[in-house]
Amino acid sequence: MPEIQAFYGLRYNPSLVRGSDVISPPYDIVKLDDLHLLRNSGSETDSDRRYNASILENPDPTPTGYKDVLATIKKWTEADILIKESTPSVYLYEQRFKLPESGTNIKNTTYRRRVLIAATRLSKPEDGVIRHHESTMAGPKEDRLKLYITTRHAISPILASVEDTNSEFLALLNKNYGPETFIATDLSGVEHKLWKISRKTDVDNFRRVVHDLPATIADGHHRTMTALAYLDKAASNKKLPPSAAERFGLMGLASDQDKSLLILPTHRILLEDSAPEDILDRLSGLYQITESDSLESAWDAVRQNANGPVTFAALGLIKQGKNYSIHLLTARDTNQIRSAMPSHLGNAARDVDILVLTSTILRPIFSIDSAALAAGKRVGFEENIYTVENAIKNNHAKVAFLTNPATINEVQAVAATGEVLPQKTTYYYPKLGTGMVFYPLSGRVN
Repeated sequence: MPEIQAFYGLRYNPSLVRGSDVISPPYDIVKLDDLHLLRNSGSETDSDRRYNASILENPDPTPTGYKDVLATIKKWTEADILIKESTPSVYLYEQRFKLPESGTNIKNTTYRRRVLIAATRLSKPEDGVIRHHESTMAGPKEDRLKLYITTRHAISPILASVEDTNSEFLALLNKNYGPETFIATDLSGVEHKLWKISRKTDVDNFRRVVHDLPATIADGHHRTMTALAYLDKAASNKKLPPSAAERFGLMGLASDQDKSLLILPTHRILLEDSAPEDILDRLSGLYQITESDSLESAWDAVRQNANGPVTFAALGLIKQGKNYSIHLLTARDTNQIRSAMPSHLGNAARDVDILVLTSTILRPIFSIDSAALAAGKRVGFEENIYTVENAIKNNHAKVAFLTNPATINEVQAVAATGEVLPQKTTYYYPKLGTGMVFYPLSGRVN
């Protein structure tokens, strides 16, 4: 069960900066065009983004670039742009948002998600205290570790879900904790609010409830593995007390009973591989194959089968002149699909659509195994069906598959067995913002 502690957070001074000017998405979803918008003012009168958090989390990937981040943190702290808490605290973090348009969403529904940001004691996945559900890739871990080592700060939080069967944790998250410490609206329209919680009674209530709940990493597996690697490196150089900051990670804990803890689909785009000429024959043993007349109708059909039978929309399986083909692949028999999965997989993993796609199509037909996914060169990952379509239309990819997302129950069930799913299986939306509070990786918690 996770141990959480209050910590001496480093956060923006609301009297000197506007939250909307400094809030940023985490590093792994920021594109170059987004960075330009985040770091440049719309006008001198209504925006000042010199202190945007993206500057800290997306340095030039050079030794000088990483060192510049620490220098920037020191500079901003000396100027009171960043202030360090005088008392250890945990933080209530709220996001209000609507789903992005991606084909067939229910529009105009506003969600509110709350998480608790706390220093959370690190443990290895095999310990089963904080379970992992997804594999990681080498490149991001190497990049994040360089940033940790050079800056000695965790810039963005990890998101974890706790199995809150009785909704006791959710009830604590939904309490009133007074006036906000931080308010922002990001470039995608998501509203962010932060409350600092320092009163010992409140902190102890959270600690008591969370300590009894199983937890699973939802988003931030690379940051989690980076924090563990940083801890190993720090422990090899000096003896660390139990309360050493290096032993904890910056984590946002959410209740799995929160209906706004949403997972969006992460579709697969094959960047290099064309479909073999006999692709339809090879698929026909496991899947009923039908042609679809439009992207939207294909995606609708996939979504309608979210509870089974497993269904994919495949783009570009056969050549059609300047156009691309759209096929629906619907499992002929659930037991047949399960039998085709690798024998080492448990029952929970055999029901996750992304893993079915990997095990029955990507690996046997395209030779895309876990190593190829980890390398990140042959497969792209996209949430928006129109982005997927444009990749095919513009010849940036040959083949793509649209798939339903995993559910929270599936993710937690797989994690409970100690298994992990392929990279980029889940996209919890929205990501936790960067810039709410930073975590110094030196000194002590609480």
